[in-house]
Amino acid sequence: MRIKYNFAFKDSKLSPWQRPAPPNILVTDASLRKKIIFLYQEFHRNSEIFYPSSLILFLSFGIYIFNIFPNLTIKRLEADHNQYSLISTKLSDLNSSKQKYRKNLKDFEEYFSQPTPSYLFAFYLQNSVPKGVQIKSYSFSDNGFDINVSSFNLDSLNEFITLIIESPVVQKQTVTVNQINRLDSNPIKENNTSSKFDLEIYGLIQKIDIKKRENLYLESNANGLLRKLQRFNYLKSILRG
Repeated sequence: MRIKYNFAFKDSKLSPWQRPAPPNILVTDASLRKKIIFLYQEFHRNSEIFYPSSLILFLSFGIYIFNIFPNLTIKRLEADHNQYSLISTKLSDLNSSKQKYRKNLKDFEEYFSQPTPSYLFAFYLQNSVPKGVQIKSYSFSDNGFDINVSSFNLDSLNEFITLIIESPVVQKQTVTVNQINRLDSNPIKENNTSSKFDLEIYGLIQKIDIKKRENLYLESNANGLLRKLQRFNYLKSILRG
């Protein structure tokens, strides 16, 4: 077994030699200028040690200094950005809802613009019947109308046809007299014979736009239909904005 003991210094005043440490001027009372020169010399003497780490340190410090203003700006505007994101999300949801309501409203618009309500047709038919004309029957749909009337006077029938043609709910070019029959009420006694005329007339119904429809509702006192149309127009104006 190896004994770790130095017999040369047993009972001797000699001391083992140790390599003296290089002088550290930083812990002395040397001037600041000498300390700076010492640091500079040490830095260059051990460049392979100090250069890489110093470069990394300076780059890190430069990036930190460069990012101070952007970071402060981000922190200052972070609350505004969060509020903007929240408002943008709400606006996006609102626009989606508006698009959905617009689509539904467009489907309802056909109800207000294409068919002519039976109320309007009946109102203007009633106003088109002159004195001496009697309505026997009539039919009405989106495709058109068919009316059977009778009268003892041809002039009254002519007036009736004129009023029907001038009706705002009827397509004037399509009004046609299908047939007119003359019926004698007393054929035996020729002197007291009275003639009755039966007339059948048909035509197509006018497709009324919303603006004209509103005016016709006002003219015909269709208050309930008018309120529905006005609510529809108000909702349409809101969604258009």
